[in-house]
Amino acid sequence: MRAYLLCFFVLLLCTCVNAQSVPELIEALDDADTDGERYGILYDLTGELLESSRKEDRELAVNFSKQLLTTAKRLGDNKLIGPAAYTLALSYRNLRDERNTDKFMAEAVDYGMQAGAADLIMLAVAERNRLATKNRNYREAAAISQRALDYFTQNGDDRSLSALRAQLEREQAALQRRKREVEQETRELAGEVNRLQSEKEQLSGSNQQLQGTNRQLARENQVRNQQLAESAEELAARSEQLTQTQEEKAAVEKRVAETRREIKSLSREALEQKAIATDAREQLMEAELERQAAEIKAERQTVQLYAALGGGAALLLLALTFFSRFRVKQRSAKKLAEANDELEEARQQSDDLLKNILPVDIAEELKSTGKARARRFPEATVLFCDFVNFTKTAERLGAEALVQELDVCFKAFDKIMDRYPGVEKIKTIGDAYMAASGLSSRKSLPNDIIRAALDMQRFLKEEGEKREQLGLPFFSGRIGVHTGPVVAGVVGARKFAYDIWGDTVNVASRIESKSEPGRVNISESTYHLIKYKFRCTYRGKVEAKNKGLIDMYFVDQELVETA
Repeated sequence: MRAYLLCFFVLLLCTCVNAQSVPELIEALDDADTDGERYGILYDLTGELLESSRKEDRELAVNFSKQLLTTAKRLGDNKLIGPAAYTLALSYRNLRDERNTDKFMAEAVDYGMQAGAADLIMLAVAERNRLATKNRNYREAAAISQRALDYFTQNGDDRSLSALRAQLEREQAALQRRKREVEQETRELAGEVNRLQSEKEQLSGSNQQLQGTNRQLARENQVRNQQLAESAEELAARSEQLTQTQEEKAAVEKRVAETRREIKSLSREALEQKAIATDAREQLMEAELERQAAEIKAERQTVQLYAALGGGAALLLLALTFFSRFRVKQRSAKKLAEANDELEEARQQSDDLLKNILPVDIAEELKSTGKARARRFPEATVLFCDFVNFTKTAERLGAEALVQELDVCFKAFDKIMDRYPGVEKIKTIGDAYMAASGLSSRKSLPNDIIRAALDMQRFLKEEGEKREQLGLPFFSGRIGVHTGPVVAGVVGARKFAYDIWGDTVNVASRIESKSEPGRVNISESTYHLIKYKFRCTYRGKVEAKNKGLIDMYFVDQELVETA
């Protein structure tokens, strides 16, 4: 009754202040006396700021939305907390902060389910689906819709149920389309790799052919140069012959002059006869000299023409050769760059997969050296979780449903471990889940792994309640935790795995077997490290197989620090 009165008061207050401006709302917020008044003013204030287009107002919307959520949690009313979380998520969406948008949308869904607010659940689930689909995380989108579908199935909301079923069908169809696209891209990538390999072989053959062409051109240039040298020598000989001919012409002209002097002393008749004979000889000599000069000039022009043609052809062939090699190198460089990009992307995917299998420092050491040395950690904390009556539950579920349920539980456990940076998942063995903390050079307390253990039991309890309402079998788990020295490392050359060894592992397994369903059982060594942070119940000395009597404690809950 008090919760409904409080909601009525808040809505009434929102109606009263709805017409106020942002400065007036901030002034009214300073004068508010109760958390109920603060909630109503903050709700209107964030609504005004969310409608603004200014970046400063969007940042103010985040700050006031945080105050709204804090105030709602102080009031302790889930009907107020859910809308406050949804408002904070919208503020982060205006700043394009997708991670915080999804985080507080998820919180709005949780509180909406606790308060039975179907409209709030639908709005928040739709936004989370939009973000997951935008990032192509179709599996996560389907899981979000499936969870809401399970909720509305249990609570009998037919309208929301039909809408969610339609949304889930669309997401499953999108997931199938994405699967087909990935398969098609894989086939195309394989074909592209084969094509690149073929082009590489063709380029190799073209390169060899080009080298043979270059050698042939070099030989032809050598022959051309030799021919040019021979032509130059022949031209020099012709020039020398022409010089000799000119000297002979000078001697003839000298004889002509002497003959002319002789003519003056001869008689007229002898002069005429001799003149006729002399003119004939001179004409013949001049004709012969002109013919030889013309032949020498023609031969010189022919040699120059051949030399010019040979040089031009050689230069043109050399230019074509260099241009062809430049184009081939340009295409080869482009293809090589594309191949390098593809190889870099494949290497990045390989690195991400390796870091998902191994701790980051172990993965880096394995990449750089090809092996990872074993390390000893004097104070590590080992966690074992095992399901109770696993064999009987497996017989009721069947093989496919059993694997699906195990996958749901182990994925949830993995997400829990990811929330605590110092906690490392080691492996799963059948229905057992193993994790550890303290596997680093930095000394730390096992508080985070105890929190993870409590979160695991909380998840199993909530999942069991949902499945029990549906009449389905469910898992309940025992968890055991022990602190002590271990040795960690990577073993094997193929399908290698990161693992830990030591008596601490065996003791942790024995403590898990002595736990109870739904409880977290710890050893005395772990208790002394966490007793100031968690409330525990002493169980006394419990007999453990091959380990004798061991002091054991149940972890009840984490102690909340008060200001």
